[in-house]
Amino acid sequence: MIFLELLTRENSTDVFNFEQENKDYFERTLPPRPTGYFERNTFDSIVDELIREQSDGECYMYIVRNDDGVMVGRVNIFDVVNNELKSAEIGYRIGEAFLRKGYASEAVMEIIRTSKALSIDVLYAGTAVANIGSQRVLLKNGFEMTNQIDKAMKVHGEWIKGVEFKKIID
Repeated sequence: MIFLELLTRENSTDVFNFEQENKDYFERTLPPRPTGYFERNTFDSIVDELIREQSDGECYMYIVRNDDGVMVGRVNIFDVVNNELKSAEIGYRIGEAFLRKGYASEAVMEIIRTSKALSIDVLYAGTAVANIGSQRVLLKNGFEMTNQIDKAMKVHGEWIKGVEFKKIID
């Protein structure tokens, strides 16, 4: 069982520590964080900007905590677009010590519920082609694979193929 907690100034130290503890793990398959991200002053400025964007409805950044209150990951709603249909993209990351315990599936399930409460109609997500675990999480939560991209993102100077997903919130 997990619960989501919206990013605040008060819980940002947990996020900072989580990102530092998992930096090497995340950077094996994802582009590295920007220069300065792991300097506390820079990180605090980033958090302040994210909190402003949350208050403007542009994004919603959540901490994923387990039953013991330990931060096990993050799940985010971002790029919120409010046109005829309100849409957004989601992203998530689970710490290396907490993999294969169902936290990602639960976090995505909760973010779908949260999205519905925010009146979001359509969610999008993307994974690397090689990230089968993340694809399973999305499919298990009702996302449909919509597209493959030859050059989705660059990691360690190499282009990575990606897969896009979509979920209609009903």
